[in-house]
Amino acid sequence: MSAGPVTDAAYRWKRLYARRCETGLYPLLLEYPDDSLDPVGGGYGADADAGAYFRSEWTDDSWPPFEKWPGLATPAAVVADADACAEEVATAVAREGRARCLALVQVARGADAPAALSWRGAAHHMTAQELSAVLRSWEHRFGVRVVGVGHGSLYLSVAAPPTDAHQARVLAAEHYLVCPDVFHEDPDLDWSTYHEELMRLRGWRFWWD
Repeated sequence: MSAGPVTDAAYRWKRLYARRCETGLYPLLLEYPDDSLDPVGGGYGADADAGAYFRSEWTDDSWPPFEKWPGLATPAAVVADADACAEEVATAVAREGRARCLALVQVARGADAPAALSWRGAAHHMTAQELSAVLRSWEHRFGVRVVGVGHGSLYLSVAAPPTDAHQARVLAAEHYLVCPDVFHEDPDLDWSTYHEELMRLRGWRFWWD
């Protein structure tokens, strides 16, 4: 990783992202050189299962609209260019000064980066392997790409947000099970309309306390 912020972080990220298949290195924007990263290599928790994680975390009062686990949200019908979307979100994250350091991770897909790095940003709530399993599932269903991480933050681009209100509510429940901190500690977040946000947003940010 870089020792500090780099000049033109978004431009550099985009160049590295475009060459990731050639180099075998996936770029991440970092908020700062991060001591929550502990590269271990290996299988990146490939045996972990997103559905199993959600079922294990579900309780009857997990998410108000549902009395029982509704299953995984179905994939969106409309899929934009995932790479272009990732570049757009990376540009916004860097431009706003949220993340301007760079790291390269030896993984084929960004979803595997948290597990490959043993990222501890969400450690009090879920393992890095469980998080990577969820990210792989979101990659498949919603065109999600991992753009960057911080000490407790995760930046994602979303190429295929849900277009159906019910499925958006199911996805909102998945977000809650992954990162309840956002819902409990953000005073501006309205639980009743969060699913509407998910239908329009092209970038998701999670943070764990």
